Amino acid sequence: MHRERVSGTGSREEMTKEIERQILAMEGLKGKSAVSAEFSMWRRQTEDILNVFFGENSAEVQEFNAIYYTPVFLTCRMGDEAFDEAFRGGLAEARLFLQSLMEKIRRTD
Repeated sequence: MHRERVSGTGSREEMTKEIERQILAMEGLKGKSAVSAEFSMWRRQTEDILNVFFGENSAEVQEFNAIYYTPVFLTCRMGDEAFDEAFRGGLAEARLFLQSLMEKIRRTD
C-alpha cells in the first residue's frame, strides 16, 4: 500500500481526515511488530502528514517521534513479550497523541 505525500498545509477538515485515517490504519498493525514493514510505512506516513501540517521541526512532530515502540532498555532475560508489550504501549500512546491533535485542530479558530 503506497500513499501519496500530503501537500500543502490544508484545512482543519483535511488535517483531521488525514490524522483519522492514520488512527484507523493502526487496526492493521495488531499482531505486527516494531520492525514490520507495515509499521514502518505507517510511522513514516504519519510523520510525513505531521511534517506537512505542522512543520518539520514542530513540537507535534518531535512529540510523535519521541514515542517508543520497543523497550527503553534491554537485558538478556527479556523475551518476546517485552517487545510485544512495548509495541502495544507505543501504539496506544500514539493513538492518544493523534486523537489529542485532532481535538486541538478542531478547537483552533
